[in-house]
Order: sequence, then structure tokens, then C-alpha cells
Amino acid sequence: MRILREWILAIALLVALILDGSISLYLHQFMVYGSYNSACLLVPIGIMLIALFDDTNEKEIWLALGTGIVADIYFLGIIGIYSVFLPLICWACQKVARFLPEVFWARLLVVLLGVIILSIYSWLILSMVGMISISDHLMLISLIPTVIWSLIFTVLTYWVWGTLARDYPFMINLDAYR
Repeated sequence: MRILREWILAIALLVALILDGSISLYLHQFMVYGSYNSACLLVPIGIMLIALFDDTNEKEIWLALGTGIVADIYFLGIIGIYSVFLPLICWACQKVARFLPEVFWARLLVVLLGVIILSIYSWLILSMVGMISISDHLMLISLIPTVIWSLIFTVLTYWVWGTLARDYPFMINLDAYR
């Protein structure tokens, strides 16, 4: 049972990955504003919130790397975007969390900024390799619904990720502390 407690965050991120794909598939008609599409980013939001809640666990960067590899294979079929971005944003959020007040609004702003950076980073990489051909204007306007949906998903899952990161830190045995 102790092993399961240490892996709860990884299991929760796997569930978030499946929900992310399902929401993208079945609710895509609601995630559109005119001709501007939005992205469902539950996994990056989860990684950022975990890093903001638990800024001392360096093992979460490895969790972010593993999650990034699985997310790249699941969503894109190539390894690169999430497997680079998620560990970097996890590390950056852990460093930023040490200076931010531990309040909802500060963490929300960091997550929304991370979502914007991820959207621009993904667009740049996918445009450079020729997988997409979206104009920069269309991408910038599409940031608006992406940020709105990310705001909704962050508000809805904030307490879940906070509870999981606080009560079940990744690969840390808390039995000695109880």
C-alpha cells in the first residue's frame, strides 16, 4: 500500500492525460470561438500546480519527464514538445514557488503564463518541423480561448492537485512523518 501512495501523483497524471484526450475529442465543438480553436491542457496544468504546491521534491521533475514522454506519444506520435516543456516548466515553477505567496491567485497567474508559453512553444516547434501551417495572427487570437479554458480547468482542478501534491508527494514515504 505504501508503494501505491508514492505513485498516486503519477496515476492522477495518467487519468488527467486520458481526460485531456477525451475532452479534446468529445468537447472540441465547445472549445472553439468562431474559427479560433482552443487547446485542452489538463496535464501541463497539473504538472505546474504540483510543482507550485510541492517546490522541494526534485523527483517531480522526473515525473514530469515521464509524463511528457507519454503525452508526446499519446498526442503527437513524436517525442519532443511535452518531454522538453514539462520538466522545464516543473523546474521553473518550483523555483518561482519559493518567492510567490502561497495563495490561489498567484498560482493561477503562474499557470496561465505557463499555458501561454506552452502554446507559443508548441506552435513554434510544430511550425518549424512542418506539422502545422497556422499564421501567427491566428495563433495569437487562439490564445484567448485557450487561456479561458485553462482558467476554467485550473479553477476546477486546483484543490485536487493541491491535495494530491500535499498528501501524496511523488516517491516520498511519509510514514516516518505520521
